[in-house]
Amino acid sequence: MLAIENDVDVTSGLAPVFMAHRQNLMRFLKARCRGLDVGEVEDVVQELWLRCSAVETSNINDPKSYLFRMGQNLIFDRERRRALGQNCEADWAYVNARAEGAVEEATAERSLIARDQLEQINKAMKKLGERAVWIFHRFRVDGALQEHIAVELGVSVSTVERDLRKAYETIAAVEVDADEH
Repeated sequence: MLAIENDVDVTSGLAPVFMAHRQNLMRFLKARCRGLDVGEVEDVVQELWLRCSAVETSNINDPKSYLFRMGQNLIFDRERRRALGQNCEADWAYVNARAEGAVEEATAERSLIARDQLEQINKAMKKLGERAVWIFHRFRVDGALQEHIAVELGVSVSTVERDLRKAYETIAAVEVDADEH
């Protein structure tokens, strides 16, 4: 059950809205928690409660909707963290198994998928521009330091960082698209 903290001012921020709609909020969040158990939903509600007094409501047109959206976003964040953790565990198990001598043969399907992903990444990277692709190659393939790349190109380190971030985002977008298909 929700333990209302003594140090949270129930008259400031979203706290009064939270208190007025607490039961509906609990039902709303339980209905939207796909992979979370009841205890985790209560943790989300507790976290939401702690954040309520910190939110300035003067610029919020509909505090109730804002509160419910905050709760939903907290559940999405937990689900994302859980999925990321599961992916990391699966990747670790795969790497660990290979390190112990388990050799997985590349299937024709896996090879085709990898080739297709590489082609999609190359196409997407070309859209970034020649400099960003060159910076990414120098950093990831050649192992050059960002500072050295900046000197070579005569640009700032932040420009190099920005181009690397664009490259990473482009690759991640291609990988997400591939996972969805």
